[in-house]
Amino acid sequence: MKLTFVLSIIALAVLSSCGSIKPEAPEIVVEENYEIPKAEPSYIKIPIKINLKPYFDETDNGIDRTFIGEESQCSGVSIKYHFNRDPIKFEGKGSKLNFDVDGKYRLWLNYCAACSDMFSSEEYCLTSRVYASCGVGEPMRKIHVGYETKIGVAKDFKLKSETKLRTIKALSPCKITVFNYDATSRLETEVEAVLKDLEKDIDKEISAIDLRPDMEATWEVMNEPIDLEGYGFLELRPKYIAMDDIVYKGDTAYFNAVLKAYPRILSQESGRKVKPLPNLSTYRDRDGFDINMNVYSRYDSLSNILTRNVAGTELEVKGKTVIFDSIQIYGANNKQLHIKINFSGSKSGEVYLTGTPVFVADSQFISFPDLEFDVKSKSALLKSAKWFFDKKITNMLRQETEIDLSPYMDTLREELNKNLAMELDEGVNMSGKVEEITIEMIQPRGDQLHIQLHSLGKLEIVMD
Repeated sequence: MKLTFVLSIIALAVLSSCGSIKPEAPEIVVEENYEIPKAEPSYIKIPIKINLKPYFDETDNGIDRTFIGEESQCSGVSIKYHFNRDPIKFEGKGSKLNFDVDGKYRLWLNYCAACSDMFSSEEYCLTSRVYASCGVGEPMRKIHVGYETKIGVAKDFKLKSETKLRTIKALSPCKITVFNYDATSRLETEVEAVLKDLEKDIDKEISAIDLRPDMEATWEVMNEPIDLEGYGFLELRPKYIAMDDIVYKGDTAYFNAVLKAYPRILSQESGRKVKPLPNLSTYRDRDGFDINMNVYSRYDSLSNILTRNVAGTELEVKGKTVIFDSIQIYGANNKQLHIKINFSGSKSGEVYLTGTPVFVADSQFISFPDLEFDVKSKSALLKSAKWFFDKKITNMLRQETEIDLSPYMDTLREELNKNLAMELDEGVNMSGKVEEITIEMIQPRGDQLHIQLHSLGKLEIVMD
């Protein structure tokens, strides 16, 4: 009988020493009443380069290529002309565009020395008219015409222009020897009146050019979430767009667009609807981009970092062995986080600790200086493993849960840079570089961390 009792006591002790520790999980009571810092708008300056040749070709095709005119008078020289233009050559220089047109002309002239209306209701020539021509029955004569225009973008993204005739010059003079007459200047005067009327036609064709479809395609793509492959999804969330004056070089237009945006990074796509492209806002110059970004990250990422720091760590405490296997952020309790630790060794199981994350922006370090066992875990340990309360364990855990987040910001910066180089749409390419990214604030929430990031860099869009 005594032997049986002794054996029972020994078995109970063995079972007690080898039993798994699994306390109740702490309650997650989250009162998210912390004051969220107001989301400051981010301004992204985007140099944009547009190849205008397709638009110029469209303008060229919309303008007449042949011009016919005449001025008849009884006495003196009467003139009739036929002018054919070549395709318009567009060349940008600074804030203006030059439109140069080479053409060919032919002239029909007639001359009357004197006229009278003495015996008629209409004047008639008193002498025989003398007829002559240039470019008729021979190669047509050459002429050069030049326009100058300044093009801007209206609020609705249509181009607006103000075109002026810059020069007109007959390259092949027309001199009539039979009545000693130089028709060159007369031709230039006659054609100039017609070509000045053409200024309105050019402006009309240019004003029909609409950049909105290209900008809408770009706007839609910039509203799409960017997969950061393991770091969540970046949403730029632009709200407004402005453009400065266009500068031209050759057939390419250069200008800066500034987006007012409220970017954020989420653990998963939000599925938000994209608002239509707004009309242009008033432009204010910026340099590159200066982004304040809200990041909402599930605790999985932080749990993985903590596990990498702690997994496999072995401690000897009062003759007992503790091997830490994994750490998981279980959830938040107001400003504190519950941390679940799985362990093995002399005892196996899981315990919960609670600590307040402290973030130092200057060093980009996060730590849990007040990390302690949760009340329910303390109760379970008191019953079966008092030795687990040794400060050696809590000190080690506090030390191992101190994380330098700078390397992770460097990795995030590299991932952002990789995803900023992309084709937004056919013929629309974006490139950019994040030069600096830092964490400004960390705040625990129910099932995720609210992090505010600040980043500096440059972005560029090229439209071919």
